[in-house]
Amino acid sequence: MNFKVKPVIGMAIALSAFAVAQSPLPELSIEPVGGGSIFIIKNTAPLPVSAYYIELVGYPGSSYVLIQDDVASPIPPGTEKRLRTESMTAGAAPTYMKLLAALFVDGSSSGAPDKISQIIEHRRMMLKATREAIQRLDKAKSAGKPALIADLKQWEASIPEPVRKYRYRAAEINQADTKSFIIGIEKKVETGSVDSALTELHASEKAMAASKPAL
Repeated sequence: MNFKVKPVIGMAIALSAFAVAQSPLPELSIEPVGGGSIFIIKNTAPLPVSAYYIELVGYPGSSYVLIQDDVASPIPPGTEKRLRTESMTAGAAPTYMKLLAALFVDGSSSGAPDKISQIIEHRRMMLKATREAIQRLDKAKSAGKPALIADLKQWEASIPEPVRKYRYRAAEINQADTKSFIIGIEKKVETGSVDSALTELHASEKAMAASKPAL
């Protein structure tokens, strides 16, 4: 009889250790504001939060997903981050908004495994886009701002707009966020210097390349 009991006890101990090892997910609260909503993310874990996944769950007739990567400025333990979004649904239906997964700076994670995978793949895609942006700015900056902006607009236009009904699937989220990323660079180049934009891109590339888990 003893040989049957020991594996069960061992399994229970292993599962208990796994549960203890997982840090708690950040707490999410929402404030409605004019033209959007404010997500308030409180890190209750002992480790800084580097990225998280928020989704509108079970709300009739509507969908929403946000993958937010704070790898360059993680949320320290015991602190809050306020993040403004254009989603008015979030403020109107806060109980349906759920923070489903998070990554921590040491590479550990909490939450739904499929959402954790999406966060990591999203970071990988944004690292790829950041590296391409650096190459484009380095190559075109000698040609002047108008030529560089034209090149960025052409790059952004080459990425198809996600089909509306599929816009919150993993691939479409990465696609839409890449387009937004390029548009953001265009604005930085238009209003500032190319060198300043490159400095920011290099810092972001360095942070993502050194992040855990390894990409």
